[in-house]
Amino acid sequence: MDEPVKNALLAWISADDHLVDEVKELSRSAGYTIVEEVRQNRDEPDPRFYLGSGKVLELPGDLDHLIIPNDLTPSQSFSIHTATGLKVIDRVRLILEIFKKGATSPESRIQVELVDLHHQLPIVREYVHSGKLSERPGFMAGGEYQVDYYFHMIKRRMAKLRKELGKISERRQEARALRKRRGAHLVSLAGYTNAGKSTLLNRLIADDNIEKRGEVGDHVFTTISTTTRRMVGPRNCLVTDTVGFIQGLPPWLFEGFLSTLEEAFLSDIILLVLDVSDHEDEVSRKLESSMRILSEGETSARVILVANKIDRIVDGAQVDMDHLLGMIPEELCGMITDQVEISARTGKSLQDLLVKIESLLPPLLRVELAIPQNEKGYSILSEIRKAHPNLDVSHVNDEIRASLLTEERWARSLGKLVESNGGSVKVSQGNDPNNKG
Repeated sequence: MDEPVKNALLAWISADDHLVDEVKELSRSAGYTIVEEVRQNRDEPDPRFYLGSGKVLELPGDLDHLIIPNDLTPSQSFSIHTATGLKVIDRVRLILEIFKKGATSPESRIQVELVDLHHQLPIVREYVHSGKLSERPGFMAGGEYQVDYYFHMIKRRMAKLRKELGKISERRQEARALRKRRGAHLVSLAGYTNAGKSTLLNRLIADDNIEKRGEVGDHVFTTISTTTRRMVGPRNCLVTDTVGFIQGLPPWLFEGFLSTLEEAFLSDIILLVLDVSDHEDEVSRKLESSMRILSEGETSARVILVANKIDRIVDGAQVDMDHLLGMIPEELCGMITDQVEISARTGKSLQDLLVKIESLLPPLLRVELAIPQNEKGYSILSEIRKAHPNLDVSHVNDEIRASLLTEERWARSLGKLVESNGGSVKVSQGNDPNNKG
């Protein structure tokens, strides 16, 4: 069923000019069509109305929605609505609406509801205190009960949601521990929203099944849920895509999605994807914003800066990465281990990225196994396949012959396992894992 058309008025003060382009993109992703714009020359927001009181009264009244590119206080939101009758939507409200549209997994739905309730709490108080809760659209609309009832109801629901997220986090920890036991490495895609992470994910995954690919769209926050797939190549390596970053999120909103970003913070390698087709100042701003989020997450992962969308740079211009990195604080640059310029859309220089990922992982050894063909031998083979899906197997006489590339720690344990069944193991230097020949 098609969504109803949502025409909106965009209004802002000149001090927030730098937020306008971003909020237009957010509005489009949330399903709004901006049909009129109002800009007021003002150095700081009005404490009551954000816009000046006179300018608010001049706003057109023939539209339903008013979009403000900054984050409003509850009293500002209420005052504007009371003066104009418009449904007021600030930047955080837009982000929450996009999150609601994109939340498909049980975890992401819980996270969205939790941050939505956190955002609703002070606004509900403002409307209840003013006796106009029935005018507030959304989750808490239409009631005439005491403010304490609403507060207790919201807080009980938030406590329940946090408990559910805690259980999901525990299951994530168990899954990470299982991956470690099976020798799997985790490569996470991180970066500003709409940088091309999902497109890169689809380039990196080993399975060609279209149903297993990440959703790609020319909108911000196309990815809300975490998507994890096996990565192309001989490694037992997983690649995961997470929710995109965005500048200046309120701490409570950032914390609401911390469990989703946890996969990136705790991974072995982070591919920090950056859209370098933007204006240089915009690229620098997004890079610094992304690096600060990684820093706040206290990640110990090695970071590869992936300069994406080089196919969109006009006139064959080159990306000056050294100059770009020089525009952000030195302590943030120190987190970056390596860098590469690619086009996820066309696949250009993707092999260079794979080589850089490989260089940060432990070296591989070639292991040749000869396993007796008996019940225990086939059981051993089944266990080996769980951690080494690229195992080459053949049958010669009464033996199972298997060949694989693996790390030294696993070569030793495989040797002990096979030899316990009367088999033999031969270990040599591994081939170039990116050379399929």
